[in-house]
Amino acid sequence: MSASLVEGYAYRHAGALLVFLSLFLYARSTPRPSIDWRGWLCIAWGVYALLRYVLQFALQADHPIGDHELLFLMPLTFPPLAFILFQCWPQLERLIAIHFGLALAILLLHLRFSAIFAGETVIPLIQHNQIHGAVCCGMLLIGAVFWLLYYLTEGADKRSMRLYASVVSPAIGVLCLIGIYGAKSKGVWLSLVQVLPVLAFFIMRSLKQRTAALAIVCIAGLLSVGIYAVRDNLYRTVGPTIASTISMLEDAGSREQVGNAVAQTIDSGVTPISMNERLQLWSNAWELFSAAPVFGWGSEWLELWPRTHYSHVQYTFMHNGYLEILIRYGLFGAGIFAAMLACFCFSVYRAADLAIIPRHAMHAYFMILIFFSFTILSNSNNRLASGESLSILTAAFALACQLKICMLEGKQAAPVQ
Repeated sequence: MSASLVEGYAYRHAGALLVFLSLFLYARSTPRPSIDWRGWLCIAWGVYALLRYVLQFALQADHPIGDHELLFLMPLTFPPLAFILFQCWPQLERLIAIHFGLALAILLLHLRFSAIFAGETVIPLIQHNQIHGAVCCGMLLIGAVFWLLYYLTEGADKRSMRLYASVVSPAIGVLCLIGIYGAKSKGVWLSLVQVLPVLAFFIMRSLKQRTAALAIVCIAGLLSVGIYAVRDNLYRTVGPTIASTISMLEDAGSREQVGNAVAQTIDSGVTPISMNERLQLWSNAWELFSAAPVFGWGSEWLELWPRTHYSHVQYTFMHNGYLEILIRYGLFGAGIFAAMLACFCFSVYRAADLAIIPRHAMHAYFMILIFFSFTILSNSNNRLASGESLSILTAAFALACQLKICMLEGKQAAPVQ
């Protein structure tokens, strides 16, 4: 979980060690838990992606290496990391508490409050740029809300942890909102707008009616006052983008084809530079995807990039996580990833239904994924350290839940001696 606080690859080194440790422990375990078909699906995809990458490199004259292609081999690590997480299950509550304590400390130390309230753009947490920091703040905010709700409801008997969460969680929530505002990431703002009403619903549902209503009114009031106080800054940040988007949608919906409307928006001198570059990238990516929609281009896509219409754009970072998958593996790859995610979500739902995990843990799991799925509409966050580590945790936690489910069902099915 370190990448959500400090953008770096320490989790890769730790993860590699954990994979080897997991394989060692699995080989020595008696009896050995069987690998569920969900785990085999992850392994099958990883083998497919690896073979395709190696064969393209070996058989094609230009030896394409792509860009961040090896990230799509990560599913190979999901089952062993799930097994080691399964082994560490009794320590998860403490690890989560430590994680949120560290998050609060880093937010307090690194948020430049004077710069934020002066209207400057800042980078929350210890991240490489403001978008990365804003995404991580959003995930921390959602996690902290459900973490506190658990100790106010299901885990209310754990008094010391309840007190700790009651102090740390609200502070994280306030600081994350300030950090998200200061980062000025329009995509994260829009994503947060989608999930805040759902968070309010879960607060109302979890707490006593009076307490929940008071909490929602206070939060809504503070947000309203804050938004009103910085309204000019907000308009300067999002106003031109909203105006250009509305104009493009009107052209596409009235008389223009979508492609022509996008091209006209790109050529317009009033389109903000960030939106302009994203539209060029998305146009190039869609051009490549349209040429190989079923299986994509694999690692060869980067060799074809100079032939696209807007090849002069200086990035190959798609700024859209879904297009990152489609240009490499097409609809087939997107379908496999969607199937994996659906299986993971169902395993977590079953674990909550069987009281293996708290229901608030399930809610946090789903809400973080929903929030993240919105953020990758305008940025390739799945290629960042935080996105990569989130993918690993999403899969490992779900597969570990499935191991717990199989263990529970096995005990229930065992004959009475």
